[in-house]
Amino acid sequence: MVRQDSSLATVTLAIPGMVCEGCAEKIRDALTAIPGIHKVKTKLWQKQIQVTFKKETVREQTVVQALGEQGFDAVAS
Repeated sequence: MVRQDSSLATVTLAIPGMVCEGCAEKIRDALTAIPGIHKVKTKLWQKQIQVTFKKETVREQTVVQALGEQGFDAVAS
C-alpha cells in the first residue's frame, strides 16, 4: 500500500525473512543508503517495514530490488 503526501510516498512491505535485529539493521542500512529515502521503520515482530521516500527519486520497485540484493523477499502488505 502506498500512501502519498506531497512529494513523499510511504510503502509498507512484509519481509518474511526478517527474523532478528541483525536482519532489521541490514535492511535499514541498505535502504537508507539509497538517495531519496527519508525514513525506514522496521517492525521486527510483525516482519514489516515502512519506507518513506521522494516520489521523484525513488520507486517502490527500487526498494524491492535493494531488499532482494540483500537476500530478502518483499511482499506488499
